[in-house]
Amino acid sequence: MIRIIIAARLRKTLDKQPEAVRLKSEKALVEVAKTFGDPHRHRGLGIRKLAKRSYETRVHLQWRIVLIHDGDSLVAFDLMNHDEITAWLRGR
Repeated sequence: MIRIIIAARLRKTLDKQPEAVRLKSEKALVEVAKTFGDPHRHRGLGIRKLAKRSYETRVHLQWRIVLIHDGDSLVAFDLMNHDEITAWLRGR
């Protein structure tokens, strides 16, 4: 099981979301912690590699959590939609 660190940015974004999205986000992060590193189990969670150390996991039809792999842990960076993730990747 990999350790997940919740970034302040994600906490702030989730505070603005409806309770249903917050609960789905929490559940997705628990599942990612259990299965990260096992590609066969990634499919059901919608984990996808974005760049060298960054990943996304599907939370809701519209929302994804961006994860940054930091050695032995994952930093849950922020909750974004597809367009926001594309812009974030271009800006890095």
